Amino acid sequence: MKVDRHNLKILEVLQTNARISNLNLADQIGLSESACLARVKKLTTEKFIREFQAEVNLDKVRHAEFYVNVALKRQDARTSESFRRAINKIEQIVSCVKMSGEFDYMLRFVCPDAGDFNRVSEQLLADEDAAITRMTSHLVIEKTKPFTGYPLELLFQD
Repeated sequence: MKVDRHNLKILEVLQTNARISNLNLADQIGLSESACLARVKKLTTEKFIREFQAEVNLDKVRHAEFYVNVALKRQDARTSESFRRAINKIEQIVSCVKMSGEFDYMLRFVCPDAGDFNRVSEQLLADEDAAITRMTSHLVIEKTKPFTGYPLELLFQD
């Protein structure tokens, strides 16, 4: 599927306001309502739009957020799969990315407080299935630049 300027604009608007009506979106993009709706459906079918969801404002609830670097004992498919299964059981781990460099993965924890993080991270470290050899944790003090969307125009340049 070709992402033209109309599709790019649709993606830019929807990533900042997924609740916008099709009428308002069509007006902003400069398309008819039916053409706009067809494009949104096509972008969704082609997986350019993965899902529509609300972002909860964590500042409104008690929480502690941590980024944790993890090194695994071995670098093989079985160990990686075992690690993935172990972290998927922990609801406080809200995201995980595989990294290059000194550590293998970076986890993002969102917990009610530091005590809960300590308990959960100690359990994870002790879990043989997780196969973790080293962990370093970093408490988020302030979100200096919160995520507001991807730089789509830059990413879709030819």
